Amino acid sequence: MEPTPAAPEAAGGWDDSFSMTSIREALRRLIKRERQRPPSEFSYSIYWTKVVRGWDAAQRLRALEAAERTLAGPGFVSNEFSRSYAVPEIDGSAHSGASLLALRKVLKAFEESVG
Repeated sequence: MEPTPAAPEAAGGWDDSFSMTSIREALRRLIKRERQRPPSEFSYSIYWTKVVRGWDAAQRLRALEAAERTLAGPGFVSNEFSRSYAVPEIDGSAHSGASLLALRKVLKAFEESVG
C-alpha cells in the first residue's frame, strides 16, 4: 500500500475534474428542473380561456382594448407573478404582466375564431 501524498502539489497538481463535474451536474439539474416546470403563460392562457368563454363580444372587446392600453403603458413589465396591474374593465383585480399578455393572446384568438 502506497502512502497518500500530503498535498495535491506532491501528486503533480490539483485535480479540477471533480469540482467542474459537480458544477456542470448542478447546472444540468437546474436547467432540467426549469424545463419541467410548466410555463406560466400556459396556465394563464387556460385560466383566461375559461373566463373569456363566459363574456359576450362587447365585454371581450372592452377587455382587449383595456389590456392593450395597459400593455402599451409606460413602465409595463411582463412579470410572471407580481400582480402590479389593475384593469377595471376586465374584473377589477390586480394582474401580473404575464397574465395580461396571456389574456390578450386569448382575446385575439377568440376574435379570429368568431370573426
